[in-house]
Amino acid sequence: MSETSGSQPPGGSAAWASWVAFAGIMLMLIGVFSVIAGLAAVTDDGYITKTFSADQVFLVNYTVLGVFWIAIGILKAWAGYALIQGREWARIVTIILVFISAVSHMLSLTSQPFLALLFIVVDLVILYAVTVRWQVAKIGMGD
Repeated sequence: MSETSGSQPPGGSAAWASWVAFAGIMLMLIGVFSVIAGLAAVTDDGYITKTFSADQVFLVNYTVLGVFWIAIGILKAWAGYALIQGREWARIVTIILVFISAVSHMLSLTSQPFLALLFIVVDLVILYAVTVRWQVAKIGMGD
């Protein structure tokens, strides 16, 4: 019997596997960038332009925001490495981290709009790569 037009081939998709690998690499890269931005925010009070008050952005202290970015960055790099290997738990962790990261970059949107928007867009691309056709990509990765 012939296949219907809506069925998927049994071999998975290397194209979707490439999207997941891209997401893992980008996740590791922005993880490193988040660590660098966090270190800059912790060590230099002038890193984030002070637009609201002396030491807060939307009721969050710059040092706390910097430490948060460092922690999220380390977790992103770790999850990105596991995502390239096709780990299911890495997909769930990635979705959570990207969501938290996008929301946290909203906090610095008024003081650093270009950098914040860039991080948010990359987070959304990663979110797309790990949520659309995960099973097909996982088969394409060899699982």
